[in-house]
Order: sequence, then C-alpha cells, then structure tokens
Amino acid sequence: MYSTRRSINIISVLSLTALLSLLCPPSMAVDDPIVTTKVNGSFNETLHNVRMAIIGRSINIAHVLPASSMLHRTGPNFGYQQDVYAHAQTLEFCSARISHMLARANPDNIVLCPFTISVYQLTTEPNEVRISYRIPTGRPGSEKAVAEVVKLIESILEDAMW
Repeated sequence: MYSTRRSINIISVLSLTALLSLLCPPSMAVDDPIVTTKVNGSFNETLHNVRMAIIGRSINIAHVLPASSMLHRTGPNFGYQQDVYAHAQTLEFCSARISHMLARANPDNIVLCPFTISVYQLTTEPNEVRISYRIPTGRPGSEKAVAEVVKLIESILEDAMW
C-alpha cells in the first residue's frame, strides 16, 4: 500500500520533468498538470468537434459529465448565486491500447483511465470556449505510457480545432 506521503525517486522526477517539458507548451509551467486552450466559437460546435474527434478514433465515450448543470442546480445550496459556467461538459473516454500500456507499466495506473477532456464556456466570456485536459502522473516507469495518453489527447484536440 502506498501512503499519500511517499518518498519520490529523484531520478524518476527528473525524467518525468524532462518528458513533460518536451510535451507541454512553453507557456505551461512543468508543475501545472492542467492544459487549457481557448478558442473562439460556439460551445455546441466545439463540443461536437471534440466528440467527433474521439469517436473518429473508434474510441467510445464512456460518460459525459454535465458539470455546468450540476453546479447551477446545487450552487444555491452552498450560497452561490452566480454561475461560473454558461456551459460545461467533461467527456470521459479510454483507449484500450494505452490502458494496457499503463497497466503493464504499473498496475496502480488503473486510476489514470478514463481520460477526460472538458469543454466549457464562462459566463463572463460568452464568445470564448475553453478546452482543458489534465496531464496524468503515472507511477515511476510509466513515462512512455503517459506520453501516449498526452499524444492521444493532443491529437484529438488538434483534429477538433482544425
């Protein structure tokens, strides 16, 4: 069993840092696992394009999380009257090939699947849509499989935006 505060192999951290510096845009700090792209356009069209890019790879979308609906519905219960999101959905999906790579690198990597891409529009920025994903952190020795996850997600977004 792993504790939440475990010692980290410095070589693994340096290897992952080097890998992330190659995979991440220069403007993103290495310690920031969230990658966000802003696009002009409609929320529905952007969401549709991301869905089609995922499905076009013969990958099943396992679940769509209606984040903005849930937050709008529950906000008043916590004293929040103003919505942050005009629209927000998170798409969950998984690649069997990459999931096998992750599991074989380390069985604990099971928590890395499904992969997610969030498409959302802020109430304060109605002409802009944001697309975000999280760079996963696998167990040591999983760098190649993690790079495959990032490569898949980036290729999906590239197809969706062009």
